[in-house]
Amino acid sequence: MHPPETTTKMASVRFMVTPTKIDDIPGLSDTSPDLSSRSSSRVRFSSRESVPETSRSEPMSEMSGATTSLATVALDPPSDRTSHPQDVIEDLSQNSITGEHSQLLDDGHKKARNAYLNNSNYEEGDEYFDKNLALFEEEMDTRPKVSSLLNRMANYTNLTQGAKEHEEAENITEGKKKPTKTPQMGTFMGVYLPCLQNIFGVILFLRLTWVVGTAGVLQAFAIVLICCCCTMLTAISMSAIATNGVVPAGGSYFMISRALGPEFGGAVGLCFYLGTTFAAAMYILGAIEIFLVYIVPRAAIFHSDDALKESAAMLNNMRVYGTAFLVLMVLVVFIGVRYVNKFASLFLACVIVSILAIYAGAIKSSFAPPHFPVCMLGNRTLSSRHIDVCSKTKEINNMTVPSKLWGFFCNSSQFFNATCDEYFVHNNVTSIQGIPGLASGIITENLWSNYLPKGEIIEKPSAKSSDVLGSLNHEYVLVDITTSFTLLVGIFFPSVTGIMAGSNRSGDLKDAQKSIPIGTILAILTTSFVYLSNVVLFGACIEGVVLRDKFGDAVKGNLVVGTLSWPSPWVIVIGSFFSTCGAGLQSLTGAPRLLQAIAKDNIIPFLRVFGHSKANGEPTWALLLTAAIAELGILIASLDLVAPILSMFFLMCYLFVNLACALQTLLRTPNWRPRFRYYH
Repeated sequence: MHPPETTTKMASVRFMVTPTKIDDIPGLSDTSPDLSSRSSSRVRFSSRESVPETSRSEPMSEMSGATTSLATVALDPPSDRTSHPQDVIEDLSQNSITGEHSQLLDDGHKKARNAYLNNSNYEEGDEYFDKNLALFEEEMDTRPKVSSLLNRMANYTNLTQGAKEHEEAENITEGKKKPTKTPQMGTFMGVYLPCLQNIFGVILFLRLTWVVGTAGVLQAFAIVLICCCCTMLTAISMSAIATNGVVPAGGSYFMISRALGPEFGGAVGLCFYLGTTFAAAMYILGAIEIFLVYIVPRAAIFHSDDALKESAAMLNNMRVYGTAFLVLMVLVVFIGVRYVNKFASLFLACVIVSILAIYAGAIKSSFAPPHFPVCMLGNRTLSSRHIDVCSKTKEINNMTVPSKLWGFFCNSSQFFNATCDEYFVHNNVTSIQGIPGLASGIITENLWSNYLPKGEIIEKPSAKSSDVLGSLNHEYVLVDITTSFTLLVGIFFPSVTGIMAGSNRSGDLKDAQKSIPIGTILAILTTSFVYLSNVVLFGACIEGVVLRDKFGDAVKGNLVVGTLSWPSPWVIVIGSFFSTCGAGLQSLTGAPRLLQAIAKDNIIPFLRVFGHSKANGEPTWALLLTAAIAELGILIASLDLVAPILSMFFLMCYLFVNLACALQTLLRTPNWRPRFRYYH
């Protein structure tokens, strides 16, 4: 071989430079020839013209030296080719592609096309060579803002991490293979709307009016503020965790366990899993309550004429229908999560329309309040479900005859020889307006609390009545549960959970470190404003005895918050029913995947069996365990008893998140460097 000459004529070469990792290049592994150890090897650079049109954008390699990227590299042993400098010039002029460069184009062509530009997928012949020069992803987004927003709204999904991937796996098995797209979800569609939909729930429509009437406006405001502050502090801690390094795809559990270790991740994950599972039971019970009490009361299977046994019959109805609903929802999730995904936009629309209907009704009540009369006997509230007229007598063919109300309180339907209840005899029957309106000043009566034991009659303190005890009649509106401040906190707290919905889609976010903190905190601020404003509006628009009437007996069985809404109470009833069913489906979709992720990490050995799944990754065993735990919640059959259990699991989950953030900060661990600085 001839020794290389000292003077050579250099050729002008244009390099195509693309940032990439050397480990991702097919053919360039750890066993590739080392440039520094092969002094006799030559490096040939191919010019931009040497790359075919269909492979212009293929990134070549990255070296670990001073530079971060390099053009296409081919290594030739000295025994195979001549070392004359003229050969180099000839090779450059002929744009030859040999050696490992040829192997890169042949074997790694398919892989390299999807491996760069954040896993973007482009069709053959797409011109995106110039986009490689973009330093930030924002520079590559050239779509109009309006059309992009409409497209994302049409493709909106609230599924947890992993559910959408299983849906795509099912489509592939059915021959519907779709190209993988780049994570392009922004803060609004990826974090803000999912958090909004998960936070707004069944408690807002079924229990918030009752909380305001029982605790009063001031204490109800304090309850909502305490719960919202709890979730806000947790969101701040979660934002610090989310911005501590790269946010992994896989949701809240992966984010916490990979950032803080498997111990903290497992503790948070188990509490989050149990909370999500009992949330499914709570949503199903809420849907059944709306269905049996407000939509189709005649569908009840068990009935009782005794007022004391009527609640027990209702609980049995909740158990039967709740179990049927749970089986139906589990079948939907088992068949395919794509059916849940198709209705995500509908469920979100139901929530937004229902809330707007409440505000519209409150504004309208200031000048034209709706007509919902409430029948009162003295200062006691009467149920209007079985009353024809709100009076002791009525006129029929110019004759005064006893009304149905007379028959409920007297032992005879005739005026003569009738023995009536003493309280009924000494007090008059009056009718008051159930929705006085925003300008009525009723808020002054609703400021203070009115906690009552179970079985007490709901009374209006400002109404006149004779001081006579009388007997307990089932036509009165009674308190069904002993109330206290702590109990109301436990019942209301589930309505502020759901703050981790945005981080559950971390793998689909364009910039997770930016979107998760901003979207989650904005969603909490929005929902807190809605809750706090609704507390004031309910206290300012609705009569106190109606607020304390949990099931709307005083307003002919209407949903209390529905009586305030505009244009019709059915807007809230139908909207809350569909949104509650959707929330139950999403809980049954997310909880099994969370359990599967915990089981695969092998933190708790006996949970390992729940890490197995179907061919497409659907966690079958985890879904069965989730359904069994949810059935335990449904057998409790009372929304007021399941909600505090749910509150405890979420409070423990949020405790671990805040504790992890605090310990990492106090111990000053080297790997704790969050970009989000607004935490303490």
